[in-house]
Amino acid sequence: MTNFISPDDLRALGSAVAIIDVRKPAARAASGLAIPGSRFHHPFDAMNWADAEKRHQLVIYCVHGHEVSQAVCGFLRDEWIDCRYLAGGFDAWKEAGLPVEPIDGH
Repeated sequence: MTNFISPDDLRALGSAVAIIDVRKPAARAASGLAIPGSRFHHPFDAMNWADAEKRHQLVIYCVHGHEVSQAVCGFLRDEWIDCRYLAGGFDAWKEAGLPVEPIDGH
């Protein structure tokens, strides 16, 4: 299995995976939007939330799909958690015209 998934392939999976938003809080707040059904977890706190998510196949996303999501996904895979990161991140999801929803408080 590859370490990443495209926005279109993620959309096709629907609820078969848990989608985790690991954007840094300032970037997430500035956007005000998220992938529908995703859950936010702080990227620098993965060791504290990983265990609660290990029963799911995970797709992790950050803003661009680079350092943050790849680092979190690498950590989770080291913990034997089934995980891929979203290629291109949230920006690629939006550019593909896929649905977004307001985050809590917006």
